[in-house]
Amino acid sequence: MSKKRDDRTEIEDLLKGISPTRNLRDLFNARVDELDISATSAAMDIINIQPRTLNGMLDGTQKIVDFTNFIRLADFLQLSKEEVFNLYLDELKKNFDLTTKSSPEKIKFIKENFDLSVLKKAEFITDISDFEEIEIKITSFLGLKSIFEYTKPTGGAAFSASKVQPKNDLSRSLWIKFAINFFEEIDNPNRYDRQGLIDYFPEIRWHSTNVELGLTNVIRDLYKLGVTVVYLSSLSSVHLRGATLTVGDKPCVVLTNYAGFYPTLWFALIHELFHVLFDWDEIKKNRFHLSDQSTEQLSVIERELEANRFAREYLFSKEKTNSIRPFINDSKFIEAFAKKNHVHPSFIYTFHAYDIGEKNKYAWAKAKIETPKNLEALLDPLEIRWSSPKPIKEYVNSLKRKYYN
Repeated sequence: MSKKRDDRTEIEDLLKGISPTRNLRDLFNARVDELDISATSAAMDIINIQPRTLNGMLDGTQKIVDFTNFIRLADFLQLSKEEVFNLYLDELKKNFDLTTKSSPEKIKFIKENFDLSVLKKAEFITDISDFEEIEIKITSFLGLKSIFEYTKPTGGAAFSASKVQPKNDLSRSLWIKFAINFFEEIDNPNRYDRQGLIDYFPEIRWHSTNVELGLTNVIRDLYKLGVTVVYLSSLSSVHLRGATLTVGDKPCVVLTNYAGFYPTLWFALIHELFHVLFDWDEIKKNRFHLSDQSTEQLSVIERELEANRFAREYLFSKEKTNSIRPFINDSKFIEAFAKKNHVHPSFIYTFHAYDIGEKNKYAWAKAKIETPKNLEALLDPLEIRWSSPKPIKEYVNSLKRKYYN
């Protein structure tokens, strides 16, 4: 072994010896020393957490914690909320046997109400047998005090279909439950203005030409009209394109981007707004409507087809697509035609590919190329991630400042 290798090994060993494992108690004490304040009085006043609660968090002896306390502690320690929460979990696991402490009733309830394999695939949880972590993640995400507070949402045409698979139903329920709780927390104060939405509708398509800000600007405008829109990606096995719910007697729209193209995101928005405008009385009665590919109810299928026809006609009709098809390889012409029709050019390529069929790989490859490269950056500030779940209050507080005001 070379001397250079020996030196590197010695350096790593030395660093290991002087770098203690990070834990909340040591970080708290170091922060108190840094600020030169009292750990019992001044620190408590700054953090605004009761001493018993704080000590339980620092030492991992308190299982049930108000998640706003993690935000306060993270601000005091100048760490991310995720890091503080993970350090708390580490201490919790040292004090409790998390794989065995959950009661049989709790384990049974979790298994009956949540598809754990789907949640693991979404990286929402890391271990399908760590029921303590599962409970903490779910209750935090949904803003529940106990896992037993969770109830499946009732209503909606999709849930009355006779052949919905049980596991699919579990994931749908969780998806909708989160959406409902999220909208309840936002609590849009604006009255739903149907006529205002009709008057605003001609402007929506034009916003698609502004990739960076168009969608968020529309979300702000709709909020002022009493329509709250949020982006929530779907879960595997749940092939949802979107949903329209009634919360607080006002329409709430959930967007997904199942197909992964920029135009399909706008298509989902217009599709759901169709339901807001023309199916609102029915949605209020059923509580929500899912734009779902797997429903077998003929009446729902017909309304879905009608909403699709409306969205297509509004954004870029088949007639326009047919007229432009001979020039589909002339990018300058397509760009000018898109500008004239107040849409992003990717709409033309995507609808062209859809019209000529899934087997035309070249058309779909071209549509993928022409979809904006920064689509992920567009969705990033809007997206509620299953892979890094945060408490609902935290999501709402961050999004309210940006879009819901």
